[in-house]
Amino acid sequence: MSDARYVVAGAARPRSLWFNEVSQWANAGSIPAEFVKCVGLVELRGHLLSGRPLSSILVDGGLPGLDRDLLAVAAEHSVSVIVVRDARVPTDWKSLGANAILDAGFDRAALLGALASTASLVSRAEPVTSAPESPSSASPLRGHCFTVVGTGGSGASTVAMALAQGLGRTGAYRGATALADLCLRADQAMLHDTQSVTPGIQELVEGFRTRTLLPDDIRNLCFSIEDRGYDLLIGLRRRRFWTSLRPAACSSSLNAFANAFAAVVFDADSDIEGEAESGSIDIEEHNVLARTALQMADSVVVVGQASLKGLHSLTRLLHDLGEFGVDANRVQPVLNYSPQNPRARAAYSTALSELVNEPEHGAAEGIAPPVFLPTRNIDECVRAVAPLPNSLVDPLAAYALHRLRGGRAHQTRTVWQRIRPGLLKRGAAVNQP
Repeated sequence: MSDARYVVAGAARPRSLWFNEVSQWANAGSIPAEFVKCVGLVELRGHLLSGRPLSSILVDGGLPGLDRDLLAVAAEHSVSVIVVRDARVPTDWKSLGANAILDAGFDRAALLGALASTASLVSRAEPVTSAPESPSSASPLRGHCFTVVGTGGSGASTVAMALAQGLGRTGAYRGATALADLCLRADQAMLHDTQSVTPGIQELVEGFRTRTLLPDDIRNLCFSIEDRGYDLLIGLRRRRFWTSLRPAACSSSLNAFANAFAAVVFDADSDIEGEAESGSIDIEEHNVLARTALQMADSVVVVGQASLKGLHSLTRLLHDLGEFGVDANRVQPVLNYSPQNPRARAAYSTALSELVNEPEHGAAEGIAPPVFLPTRNIDECVRAVAPLPNSLVDPLAAYALHRLRGGRAHQTRTVWQRIRPGLLKRGAAVNQP
Protein backbone atom coordinates (compact mmCIF):
# COMPACT_ATOMS: atom_id res chain seq x y z
CA MET A 1 0.00 0.00 0.00
CA SER A 2 1.39 3.40 -0.98
CA ASP A 3 2.30 5.80 1.82
CA ALA A 4 2.06 8.85 -0.46
CA ARG A 5 -0.23 11.68 0.65
CA TYR A 6 -0.73 15.39 0.17
CA VAL A 7 1.28 17.67 2.46
CA VAL A 8 -0.65 20.92 2.82
CA ALA A 9 0.45 23.99 4.76
CA GLY A 10 -2.37 26.35 5.68
CA ALA A 11 -2.85 29.83 7.11
CA ALA A 12 -6.09 31.63 7.91
CA ARG A 13 -7.62 34.36 10.01
CA PRO A 14 -8.48 33.49 13.64
CA ARG A 15 -11.62 31.38 14.14
CA SER A 16 -11.99 30.47 10.47
CA LEU A 17 -14.34 27.47 10.35
CA TRP A 18 -12.82 25.88 7.27
CA PHE A 19 -9.34 25.94 8.84
CA ASN A 20 -10.43 23.77 11.77
CA GLU A 21 -12.47 21.49 9.49
CA VAL A 22 -9.49 20.74 7.24
CA SER A 23 -7.40 19.95 10.33
CA GLN A 24 -10.11 17.55 11.59
CA TRP A 25 -10.40 15.83 8.19
CA ALA A 26 -6.62 15.29 8.07
CA ASN A 27 -6.38 14.01 11.67
CA ALA A 28 -9.31 11.64 11.19
CA GLY A 29 -7.95 10.27 7.91
CA SER A 30 -10.97 11.51 5.95
CA ILE A 31 -8.63 12.98 3.36
CA PRO A 32 -5.23 11.58 2.30
CA ALA A 33 -3.40 14.65 3.54
CA GLU A 34 -1.10 15.94 6.24
CA PHE A 35 -2.19 19.42 7.28
CA VAL A 36 0.46 21.77 8.67
CA LYS A 37 -1.22 24.62 10.53
CA CYS A 38 0.65 27.93 10.38
CA VAL A 39 0.07 30.89 12.67
CA GLY A 40 0.51 33.39 9.84
CA LEU A 41 2.07 34.08 6.47
CA VAL A 42 5.56 34.50 7.95
CA GLU A 43 5.51 30.91 9.23
CA LEU A 44 3.97 29.75 5.96
CA ARG A 45 6.77 31.36 3.97
CA GLY A 46 9.27 29.69 6.31
CA HIS A 47 7.85 26.27 5.44
CA LEU A 48 8.14 27.07 1.74
CA LEU A 49 11.78 28.13 2.12
CA SER A 50 12.74 25.25 4.44
CA GLY A 51 13.05 22.73 1.59
CA ARG A 52 10.52 20.36 3.17
CA PRO A 53 8.41 18.67 0.44
CA LEU A 54 5.00 20.34 0.19
CA SER A 55 2.12 19.58 -2.16
CA SER A 56 0.18 22.79 -1.70
CA ILE A 57 -0.52 25.78 0.47
CA LEU A 58 -4.11 26.52 1.49
CA VAL A 59 -4.44 30.18 2.41
CA ASP A 60 -7.18 32.59 3.39
CA GLY A 61 -7.72 35.27 0.75
CA GLY A 62 -8.48 37.82 3.47
CA LEU A 63 -5.08 37.62 5.16
CA PRO A 64 -3.10 40.88 5.06
CA GLY A 65 0.19 40.34 3.27
CA LEU A 66 -1.03 37.70 0.85
CA ASP A 67 0.34 39.01 -2.44
CA ARG A 68 2.07 38.22 -5.69
CA ASP A 69 5.45 37.65 -4.00
CA LEU A 70 4.26 34.87 -1.70
CA LEU A 71 2.57 33.15 -4.62
CA ALA A 72 5.77 33.51 -6.63
CA VAL A 73 7.78 31.84 -3.82
CA ALA A 74 5.37 28.90 -3.91
CA ALA A 75 5.68 28.64 -7.70
CA GLU A 76 9.49 28.66 -7.47
CA HIS A 77 9.29 25.63 -5.15
CA SER A 78 6.71 23.82 -7.34
CA VAL A 79 4.05 24.11 -4.63
CA SER A 80 0.49 24.76 -5.76
CA VAL A 81 -1.52 27.59 -4.22
CA ILE A 82 -5.18 27.18 -3.26
CA VAL A 83 -6.83 30.40 -2.09
CA VAL A 84 -10.01 30.37 -0.04
CA ARG A 85 -12.02 33.30 -1.38
CA ASP A 86 -12.94 36.17 0.95
CA ALA A 87 -15.94 38.14 -0.34
CA ARG A 88 -14.54 41.32 1.25
CA VAL A 89 -11.35 41.14 -0.86
CA PRO A 90 -12.31 41.20 -4.58
CA THR A 91 -8.92 40.09 -5.90
CA ASP A 92 -8.32 38.09 -9.07
CA TRP A 93 -6.05 35.52 -7.44
CA LYS A 94 -5.67 33.49 -10.63
CA SER A 95 -3.98 36.45 -12.35
CA LEU A 96 -1.53 36.70 -9.43
CA GLY A 97 -0.52 33.05 -9.72
CA ALA A 98 -3.01 31.02 -7.66
CA ASN A 99 -3.71 27.53 -9.02
CA ALA A 100 -7.21 27.07 -7.60
CA ILE A 101 -9.90 29.07 -5.81
CA LEU A 102 -12.34 27.67 -3.22
CA ASP A 103 -15.34 29.28 -1.58
CA ALA A 104 -15.28 29.56 2.22
CA GLY A 105 -17.90 26.81 2.64
CA PHE A 106 -16.03 24.16 0.64
CA ASP A 107 -16.39 20.47 1.48
CA ARG A 108 -13.97 17.55 1.34
CA ALA A 109 -14.81 16.72 -2.28
CA ALA A 110 -14.04 20.26 -3.41
CA LEU A 111 -10.72 20.29 -1.55
CA LEU A 112 -9.69 16.88 -2.90
CA GLY A 113 -10.64 17.97 -6.41
CA ALA A 114 -8.46 21.07 -6.14
CA LEU A 115 -5.55 19.04 -4.76
CA ALA A 116 -5.88 16.34 -7.43
CA SER A 117 -5.84 18.91 -10.25
CA THR A 118 -3.04 21.15 -8.96
CA ALA A 119 -0.82 19.28 -6.45
CA SER A 120 1.39 16.21 -6.34
CA LEU A 121 1.47 13.46 -3.74
CA VAL A 122 4.48 13.34 -1.41
CA SER A 123 6.07 10.10 -0.28
CA ARG A 124 7.06 9.82 3.37
CA ALA A 125 10.55 8.81 2.24
CA GLU A 126 10.96 11.78 -0.08
CA PRO A 127 14.09 13.77 0.86
CA VAL A 128 14.25 17.46 1.64
CA THR A 129 15.33 19.45 -1.40
CA SER A 130 16.97 22.82 -1.63
CA ALA A 131 15.21 25.81 -3.09
CA PRO A 132 15.67 26.26 -6.85
CA GLU A 133 17.30 29.35 -8.27
CA SER A 134 15.04 32.16 -9.33
CA PRO A 135 14.65 32.67 -13.07
CA SER A 136 17.24 34.95 -14.64
CA SER A 137 15.12 36.51 -17.35
CA ALA A 138 11.88 38.41 -17.42
CA SER A 139 8.88 37.75 -19.63
CA PRO A 140 8.94 39.00 -23.23
CA LEU A 141 8.28 42.67 -23.83
CA ARG A 142 6.29 44.40 -26.55
CA GLY A 143 8.34 47.61 -26.42
CA HIS A 144 12.09 47.92 -26.68
CA CYS A 145 13.74 48.41 -23.30
CA PHE A 146 16.86 50.55 -22.79
CA THR A 147 18.54 50.49 -19.37
CA VAL A 148 21.01 53.30 -18.61
CA VAL A 149 23.56 52.77 -15.81
CA GLY A 150 26.60 54.72 -14.71
CA THR A 151 28.72 55.43 -11.67
CA GLY A 152 28.18 58.55 -9.58
CA GLY A 153 28.89 61.82 -11.39
CA SER A 154 29.03 60.25 -14.85
CA GLY A 155 25.89 62.03 -16.03
CA ALA A 156 23.86 58.83 -16.51
CA SER A 157 20.56 60.54 -15.60
CA THR A 158 21.17 63.22 -18.23
CA VAL A 159 21.99 60.55 -20.80
CA ALA A 160 18.75 58.74 -19.93
CA MET A 161 16.82 61.97 -20.49
CA ALA A 162 18.54 62.62 -23.82
CA LEU A 163 17.93 59.04 -24.99
CA ALA A 164 14.23 59.27 -24.08
CA GLN A 165 13.96 62.60 -25.91
CA GLY A 166 15.59 61.14 -29.01
CA LEU A 167 13.16 58.22 -29.03
CA GLY A 168 10.12 60.33 -28.15
CA ARG A 169 10.60 62.49 -31.23
CA THR A 170 11.02 59.61 -33.68
CA GLY A 171 8.34 58.03 -35.87
CA ALA A 172 6.30 55.30 -34.20
CA TYR A 173 7.85 56.11 -30.80
CA ARG A 174 6.54 59.67 -30.77
CA GLY A 175 4.19 59.93 -27.80
CA ALA A 176 4.79 56.27 -26.91
CA THR A 177 8.12 56.55 -25.05
CA ALA A 178 8.60 56.58 -21.29
CA LEU A 179 11.48 57.31 -18.90
CA ALA A 180 11.37 55.56 -15.51
CA ASP A 181 13.60 56.52 -12.57
CA LEU A 182 14.72 53.32 -10.82
CA CYS A 183 17.61 54.81 -8.82
CA LEU A 184 17.51 54.53 -5.04
CA ARG A 185 18.51 58.19 -4.84
CA ALA A 186 16.03 59.29 -7.47
CA ASP A 187 16.71 62.65 -9.13
CA GLN A 188 14.45 62.68 -12.18
CA ALA A 189 11.59 64.40 -10.32
CA MET A 190 13.97 67.26 -9.50
CA LEU A 191 15.49 67.32 -12.99
CA HIS A 192 12.00 67.61 -14.50
CA ASP A 193 10.59 70.00 -11.89
CA THR A 194 7.49 67.82 -11.38
CA GLN A 195 6.61 69.79 -8.20
CA SER A 196 5.13 66.56 -6.84
CA VAL A 197 6.57 63.33 -5.47
CA THR A 198 3.53 61.18 -6.24
CA PRO A 199 2.58 59.05 -8.03
CA GLY A 200 5.72 57.13 -8.91
CA ILE A 201 7.50 53.79 -8.81
CA GLN A 202 6.17 52.98 -5.34
CA GLU A 203 2.55 53.28 -6.49
CA LEU A 204 3.31 51.21 -9.59
CA VAL A 205 4.86 48.32 -7.64
CA GLU A 206 2.19 48.47 -4.93
CA GLY A 207 -0.46 48.23 -7.64
CA PHE A 208 0.95 44.86 -8.69
CA ARG A 209 1.23 43.31 -5.23
CA THR A 210 -2.37 42.12 -5.11
CA ARG A 211 -3.75 42.96 -8.56
CA THR A 212 -2.77 43.81 -12.14
CA LEU A 213 -2.97 47.35 -13.52
CA LEU A 214 -4.20 48.03 -17.04
CA PRO A 215 -1.97 49.96 -19.50
CA ASP A 216 -4.13 53.09 -19.13
CA ASP A 217 -3.76 52.89 -15.34
CA ILE A 218 0.01 52.62 -15.73
CA ARG A 219 0.22 55.61 -18.05
CA ASN A 220 -1.87 57.64 -15.60
CA LEU A 221 0.95 57.23 -13.05
CA CYS A 222 3.34 59.16 -15.32
CA PHE A 223 4.01 62.84 -15.85
CA SER A 224 3.82 64.06 -19.45
CA ILE A 225 7.00 65.88 -20.56
CA GLU A 226 5.51 67.33 -23.74
CA ASP A 227 8.46 69.46 -24.91
CA ARG A 228 10.70 66.40 -24.92
CA GLY A 229 8.16 63.92 -26.23
CA TYR A 230 8.09 61.32 -23.44
CA ASP A 231 6.30 60.37 -20.22
CA LEU A 232 8.12 60.23 -16.87
CA LEU A 233 7.67 57.80 -13.98
CA ILE A 234 9.39 59.35 -10.97
CA GLY A 235 11.36 57.30 -8.45
CA LEU A 236 11.44 56.59 -4.75
CA ARG A 237 10.59 59.46 -2.45
CA ARG A 238 13.27 58.36 0.05
CA ARG A 239 16.12 55.90 -0.42
CA ARG A 240 14.98 53.83 2.56
CA PHE A 241 11.64 53.09 0.89
CA TRP A 242 13.28 50.27 -1.11
CA THR A 243 12.11 47.97 1.70
CA SER A 244 8.54 48.27 0.42
CA LEU A 245 9.49 46.87 -3.02
CA ARG A 246 9.04 43.12 -3.27
CA PRO A 247 10.89 41.22 -6.06
CA ALA A 248 7.95 39.52 -7.79
CA ALA A 249 5.86 42.68 -7.71
CA CYS A 250 8.83 44.67 -9.12
CA SER A 251 9.30 42.21 -11.97
CA SER A 252 5.60 42.15 -12.88
CA SER A 253 5.19 45.92 -12.62
CA LEU A 254 8.27 46.79 -14.73
CA ASN A 255 7.31 44.26 -17.40
CA ALA A 256 3.79 45.69 -17.52
CA PHE A 257 5.25 49.21 -17.64
CA ALA A 258 7.37 48.26 -20.66
CA ASN A 259 4.34 46.69 -22.33
CA ALA A 260 2.39 49.94 -21.93
CA PHE A 261 4.78 51.87 -24.21
CA ALA A 262 6.52 51.31 -27.54
CA ALA A 263 9.91 52.06 -25.97
CA VAL A 264 11.06 52.62 -22.38
CA VAL A 265 14.25 53.99 -20.85
CA PHE A 266 15.17 52.88 -17.33
CA ASP A 267 17.53 55.12 -15.34
CA ALA A 268 19.08 52.58 -12.94
CA ASP A 269 21.85 52.27 -10.35
CA SER A 270 25.17 50.57 -11.04
CA ASP A 271 25.04 48.49 -7.82
CA ILE A 272 23.84 45.05 -8.91
CA GLU A 273 25.23 42.64 -6.31
CA GLY A 274 22.94 39.80 -5.31
CA GLU A 275 22.86 36.93 -2.86
CA ALA A 276 25.31 34.88 -4.94
CA GLU A 277 27.98 37.60 -4.76
CA SER A 278 27.37 38.92 -1.24
CA GLY A 279 25.76 36.02 0.62
CA SER A 280 22.90 38.30 1.66
CA ILE A 281 19.36 38.17 0.32
CA ASP A 282 18.86 41.66 1.79
CA ILE A 283 21.47 43.11 -0.59
CA GLU A 284 19.79 41.39 -3.53
CA GLU A 285 16.44 42.90 -2.58
CA HIS A 286 18.13 46.27 -2.01
CA ASN A 287 19.29 46.17 -5.65
CA VAL A 288 16.11 44.60 -7.06
CA LEU A 289 15.18 47.55 -9.31
CA ALA A 290 18.56 47.70 -11.07
CA ARG A 291 18.84 43.91 -11.36
CA THR A 292 15.34 43.61 -12.81
CA ALA A 293 15.92 46.45 -15.28
CA LEU A 294 19.14 44.83 -16.52
CA GLN A 295 17.49 41.43 -16.90
CA MET A 296 14.72 43.02 -18.95
CA ALA A 297 16.95 45.24 -21.08
CA ASP A 298 17.25 44.72 -24.81
CA SER A 299 20.01 47.35 -24.77
CA VAL A 300 22.22 48.51 -21.90
CA VAL A 301 23.79 51.98 -22.10
CA VAL A 302 26.81 52.24 -19.78
CA VAL A 303 27.92 55.80 -19.04
CA GLY A 304 31.33 57.04 -17.91
CA GLN A 305 33.32 60.27 -17.99
CA ALA A 306 36.03 60.93 -20.55
CA SER A 307 38.81 61.06 -17.97
CA LEU A 308 41.33 58.76 -16.32
CA LYS A 309 39.04 58.04 -13.38
CA GLY A 310 36.03 57.84 -15.67
CA LEU A 311 37.61 55.16 -17.87
CA HIS A 312 38.62 53.17 -14.79
CA SER A 313 35.08 53.27 -13.35
CA LEU A 314 33.51 52.49 -16.72
CA THR A 315 35.76 49.48 -17.21
CA ARG A 316 34.93 48.06 -13.80
CA LEU A 317 31.21 48.53 -14.43
CA LEU A 318 31.46 46.77 -17.80
CA HIS A 319 33.14 43.79 -16.12
CA ASP A 320 30.45 43.75 -13.40
CA LEU A 321 27.74 43.66 -16.05
CA GLY A 322 29.49 40.78 -17.80
CA GLU A 323 29.61 38.81 -14.55
CA PHE A 324 25.94 39.58 -13.99
CA GLY A 325 25.15 37.95 -17.33
CA VAL A 326 24.61 40.93 -19.63
CA ASP A 327 25.71 39.91 -23.12
CA ALA A 328 28.28 42.17 -24.75
CA ASN A 329 26.09 42.51 -27.85
CA ARG A 330 23.52 44.36 -25.72
CA VAL A 331 26.04 46.83 -24.25
CA GLN A 332 26.83 50.31 -25.55
CA PRO A 333 29.45 52.39 -23.68
CA VAL A 334 28.98 56.17 -23.65
CA LEU A 335 31.76 58.62 -22.77
CA ASN A 336 30.21 61.80 -21.43
CA TYR A 337 31.94 65.20 -21.31
CA SER A 338 34.16 64.16 -24.24
CA PRO A 339 36.64 66.44 -26.02
CA GLN A 340 35.86 67.58 -29.55
CA ASN A 341 39.33 66.69 -30.86
CA PRO A 342 39.06 63.51 -33.03
CA ARG A 343 42.56 62.40 -32.06
CA ALA A 344 41.74 62.66 -28.35
CA ARG A 345 38.52 60.70 -28.87
CA ALA A 346 40.42 58.00 -30.77
CA ALA A 347 42.85 57.74 -27.84
CA TYR A 348 39.97 57.25 -25.39
CA SER A 349 38.40 54.62 -27.63
CA THR A 350 41.68 52.71 -27.90
CA ALA A 351 42.31 52.91 -24.16
CA LEU A 352 38.81 51.61 -23.37
CA SER A 353 39.23 48.72 -25.81
CA GLU A 354 42.55 47.73 -24.22
CA LEU A 355 41.18 47.97 -20.68
CA VAL A 356 38.05 45.90 -21.21
CA ASN A 357 40.03 43.15 -22.96
CA GLU A 358 42.70 42.68 -20.28
CA PRO A 359 42.62 38.93 -19.43
CA GLU A 360 43.86 39.41 -15.87
CA HIS A 361 40.78 41.54 -15.13
CA GLY A 362 38.35 39.21 -16.86
CA ALA A 363 38.09 40.24 -20.49
CA ALA A 364 34.78 41.71 -21.63
CA GLU A 365 35.14 40.86 -25.31
CA GLY A 366 32.86 42.23 -27.99
CA ILE A 367 32.13 45.58 -26.33
CA ALA A 368 31.20 48.20 -28.92
CA PRO A 369 33.24 51.38 -29.48
CA PRO A 370 31.94 54.22 -27.26
CA VAL A 371 29.49 56.91 -28.25
CA PHE A 372 31.04 60.31 -27.48
CA LEU A 373 28.93 63.10 -25.99
CA PRO A 374 30.33 66.63 -25.74
CA THR A 375 30.56 68.86 -22.71
CA ARG A 376 27.47 71.07 -22.63
CA ASN A 377 25.93 73.30 -19.97
CA ILE A 378 22.33 72.10 -19.75
CA ASP A 379 21.32 73.81 -16.50
CA GLU A 380 19.02 76.22 -18.34
CA CYS A 381 17.33 73.34 -20.18
CA VAL A 382 16.82 71.50 -16.90
CA ARG A 383 15.42 74.52 -15.09
CA ALA A 384 12.94 75.24 -17.89
CA VAL A 385 12.30 71.52 -18.65
CA ALA A 386 13.15 72.52 -22.23
CA PRO A 387 14.41 70.16 -24.95
CA LEU A 388 18.02 69.09 -24.47
CA PRO A 389 20.65 70.16 -27.06
CA ASN A 390 20.82 68.19 -30.29
CA SER A 391 24.52 67.58 -29.70
CA LEU A 392 23.53 65.32 -26.78
CA VAL A 393 20.37 63.85 -28.26
CA ASP A 394 21.36 63.05 -31.85
CA PRO A 395 24.22 60.54 -31.18
CA LEU A 396 22.03 58.62 -28.74
CA ALA A 397 19.01 58.72 -31.06
CA ALA A 398 21.16 57.35 -33.91
CA TYR A 399 22.35 54.48 -31.70
CA ALA A 400 18.80 53.77 -30.47
CA LEU A 401 17.33 53.68 -33.98
CA HIS A 402 20.12 51.34 -35.08
CA ARG A 403 19.17 48.99 -32.25
CA LEU A 404 15.44 49.28 -32.90
CA ARG A 405 16.02 48.25 -36.52
CA GLY A 406 17.64 45.07 -35.28
CA GLY A 407 21.28 46.13 -35.43
CA ARG A 408 23.90 45.07 -32.91
CA ALA A 409 25.47 47.51 -30.50
CA HIS A 410 28.86 46.82 -32.06
CA GLN A 411 29.57 48.96 -35.12
CA THR A 412 32.40 48.59 -37.62
CA ARG A 413 35.43 50.71 -36.99
CA THR A 414 37.04 52.74 -39.77
CA VAL A 415 40.72 51.97 -40.26
CA TRP A 416 42.51 54.96 -41.74
CA GLN A 417 45.50 54.63 -44.06
CA ARG A 418 48.36 57.02 -44.58
CA ILE A 419 48.08 58.69 -48.01
CA ARG A 420 51.09 58.20 -50.24
CA PRO A 421 52.01 60.78 -52.86
CA GLY A 422 49.99 60.23 -56.02
CA LEU A 423 47.43 57.92 -54.35
CA LEU A 424 44.50 60.34 -54.67
CA LYS A 425 45.24 60.98 -58.34
CA ARG A 426 44.67 57.32 -59.11
CA GLY A 427 41.26 57.46 -57.34
CA ALA A 428 42.14 54.77 -54.82
CA ALA A 429 40.21 54.44 -51.55
CA VAL A 430 41.79 56.10 -48.57
CA ASN A 431 40.00 54.12 -45.88
CA GLN A 432 38.83 50.55 -45.43
CA PRO A 433 35.96 49.28 -43.25
